[in-house]
Amino acid sequence: MTEQARVLGMLRGSGVLDGIAWAHRSAYRQVRQDYNPAGGHKQSWIGYNAYIYLLDRLDRVFQCGDFAAQPGEESVGRDVLADGIAGRDFQSIPLLPAGTVVRYDLNGSPGWVVDGWRWLLASYKFGQVRKIRWPEKSDTKQTVARQPHSEDDGGLFPVTAIPGLPPLEGLPDHERDLRKTLVLAHAMDPVTVDFELFFGRIRWNSDHGDAWVWRENLLDLPPGPQKSGTRPQPVDPILPPSGDAADADVRVRRSARGDGGPRAIGDA
Repeated sequence: MTEQARVLGMLRGSGVLDGIAWAHRSAYRQVRQDYNPAGGHKQSWIGYNAYIYLLDRLDRVFQCGDFAAQPGEESVGRDVLADGIAGRDFQSIPLLPAGTVVRYDLNGSPGWVVDGWRWLLASYKFGQVRKIRWPEKSDTKQTVARQPHSEDDGGLFPVTAIPGLPPLEGLPDHERDLRKTLVLAHAMDPVTVDFELFFGRIRWNSDHGDAWVWRENLLDLPPGPQKSGTRPQPVDPILPPSGDAADADVRVRRSARGDGGPRAIGDA
């Protein structure tokens, strides 16, 4: 079984994929609601605020960070989880046991870990997920991209091509954690307000090749089997349930270049 199948199977089986999907859905609904290009919001506004909202929603659904349960309590109060978000989002939030996912930052970059697998956040230019240039990103992303991997993709650092590389089990904790660090990458087109959400292992692409060893388009995945104690997840990430207030209108602008092509958003 490939690493991709192993990791995604674990995330799906534990309900974590549903939590990530909910966090993305809630965060980008808020971005769309607040986005006001006519009022001066630019690509950098989208990138920064999408990052802030996604960070909040991931902490919220997994009860981490500011939403962590107090010592001696099994979970944080429902009123805390509901505070500040739309009712439709609170009504659909998956109820995962506290501690299923815990915060595990890397060099100040927010991270989350489940069953030994950590992920970090990254934004990129919509439609360009294969072309993310990790050598031009932060030192932390560069470090993660340089990690040897077990998939032979013809890249620079497949484990099978490095003589004498110690097995994962023999590494110190921090090196083992680095090897098992993945990336959740998100983007929105400021013109069409379409979304993208990918998850996978990034690749040191100083050769200008594919930015990923493997990746999964999470928006193409069907909802996982409902776990006990969780709520059903709506498949459509855009349409709110009936009875909720509709999203604020967002004016779709034509590209100033006239080519209708995608534009970059800010990089978090």
